[in-house]
Formats: sequence, structure tokens, C-alpha cells
Amino acid sequence: MVMISQTLLSAVRLSHTGSFTRLCILKLPCIRGLVALVLGTLLLTGCNTYTRETGLEEVTSVNIDPRNPGEVKIGGMVFVAGFNLEYGARFFGGLSGLLIAEDGNSMVAITDHGDWVDASLSHDAQGRLTGVSNISIHSLIGLEGENIDTILEPNERDAEAVTVMPDGRVMVAFERRHRVWVYDSLSTRDNPLELDLPENIVRLPGNGGIETLEFLPDGRLLMIAEEPVGGGTIIDAWILEDDLKWRWIGYLMNDGFNVVDATALPDGRVMVLERWFAAPASLRIRVRELTPEMLDGGGPLDGTPITLLKQNLVIDNFEGIDHRIGPNGEIYLYMVSDDNFDDLFQATYLYQFLLLP
Repeated sequence: MVMISQTLLSAVRLSHTGSFTRLCILKLPCIRGLVALVLGTLLLTGCNTYTRETGLEEVTSVNIDPRNPGEVKIGGMVFVAGFNLEYGARFFGGLSGLLIAEDGNSMVAITDHGDWVDASLSHDAQGRLTGVSNISIHSLIGLEGENIDTILEPNERDAEAVTVMPDGRVMVAFERRHRVWVYDSLSTRDNPLELDLPENIVRLPGNGGIETLEFLPDGRLLMIAEEPVGGGTIIDAWILEDDLKWRWIGYLMNDGFNVVDATALPDGRVMVLERWFAAPASLRIRVRELTPEMLDGGGPLDGTPITLLKQNLVIDNFEGIDHRIGPNGEIYLYMVSDDNFDDLFQATYLYQFLLLP
């Protein structure tokens, strides 16, 4: 671990006491190396500790285009593999933010019900996803040490984004009551801290709050809301800079797509996952690319479309994205869908794509 800055400022607080602690800016040559350690620790220490219910898991292979089974090129990506995840626990579903271990052996997602879900993953020698197993579900812990999936009001437990900090801690963002909690580990009962957010965070729509938390390779934190305020075209977005001050940068809403997650690549590019929906059941999923130059500029961010998934394909309400580097240096993107706890008309999919050069 490399310490680039020794600046200490009050950026994380214990919100229920009003007292402050201090967060050190840690810079790493590569944040991704911590993800395998963090997810491995979660699987080893938390797998059975907080599982409220057990259930029968059923994992089935999915082709994104049944007319053309197997790998399919879609814009700047190639669909590699997909799985439909079913698990008999009562509150399984509603998956949003996603973490994929660097070694590809595990995943973690957080849910709209205040839980976190982990599972084991398997890949072949070429890095292609071949299976999902050992699914389990656990409650997130609140500021007073409570299980938030059962104690807090529904509007208090809607977790939407998750990321690993440069020092290995885990951040989880919630909407409705907009906040970000910082955990030493998801698999322990240690109370989280609360991150100080920009003052204008309160203007975000209740169901359109923070959907994206992602650390850039240089250690700065990117945070993006889901939708614009008041029907505008600029979505609120901020970067927590080296001095621990939030810089508003904005994100240009394009063609009516909302932001649902993002993943930062080692070269500084950020792949943003977007969703377009029109009642009763029209859905599109898009990935846009942000460059380091855009992130360092004055904004608003206006990324380049990489791929568009339409309803002629087998898609659902994808709300989580992450990446890992394959054995030959290729970049694999993973997406997970939020089924809104609707077993009849929606599904929980985990898809893997190859990002083309």
C-alpha cells in the first residue's frame, strides 16, 4: 500500500452521536487487488453467520439471444455467459451494486431490502464464467448494530450501490434517505460510520438517489445519482477529491436513460450502466464510457455509448456492474439484475461480457 497524501480531514462521521472521526486518503497502485481480499474474507467469515433463511438454490444457464445461442457481439461488447439465479430465501432478490473478486472466485451484491448476497463463481481457463453456487443472504448492520432488513422502516433500508475503499473498507449507498455508510467489513457486526455528503444531496428524488459509488484508480471517489432533479437533463454527480472536498461535476442524461451503476477500469476509463424504462414494460440497457479527461474536466459528464441492449434480447432490470481482468489481459464486464422481488415477470440474471478493445 502506497501513502500518497497524509492529509487528514473530518470526512466520516458517527451520525448518531455527532462526533467525528478522521479518514485518511490512501492511494493504491491498483484498487482491484483489494477486492479479492475483501470478498474472500466475506465468504470465509460471513457465509453462515447472518443468513436469516436458507433455501434451495437453482442456477440455470441463459442465452441473451435464444436465436443465436452462445457468444453474441452486441456493439462494443460480446456476451459470453449468463445465469438465472433463484434462491429459496424469502427476501432474495432486488440485487443492485455488484462486486466481483479479482480472482473470479466470488461475488457480492447488495439489495433493496437491506441485505447483502454472496456467491461462489467458477470460470474456465479462458476466463469465461461457467457457474454460480453457494448463494447466501445476510442483513446489513445499522448504526446501532441492528439488522436493518428487519428493524428499520422500508424506506431506510434501500441499498443501491457498493464499492471497496482503497484501504479495504466497504461503502454502501442508500436512497430514499440518502446516505453512505462505511463498514470495516460486511461480515462483522461492527457498526458502520456515515460519510459526510454534499449539502445539496437532500434535493435528490426519494427513489432517484445515489446509484453509483466507485473509486477511481487514483483513489478519488465518483458518486452519481440515478435521475435528474425536477425533470431536468443533468443528473447530480460528484467527485470526492484528494482534499476530501466534494466537487460537483454533473452527468448529462442522454435519451432518457438513468444511471444505475459504474465500474472504473485500471486505465482510468469508467463504464457507466444506464437503464431506460417506459411503462408498462419497455426496457433498454446501455453502457457508456467516460474517459479520464472527462472526469478531470468541468463537466457535465457525457460518455460515449458502448453498447445497447434492447428487448429483442433476454434482459432485465440490470442495476449492478463490475469488471475483472481475464487471464490474457482482456476486460470482462459483469452485470446483475434487480428483479424487484417479482418472481412472476422478472428474474435475477448474472451476465458476463467481454469488452472489445
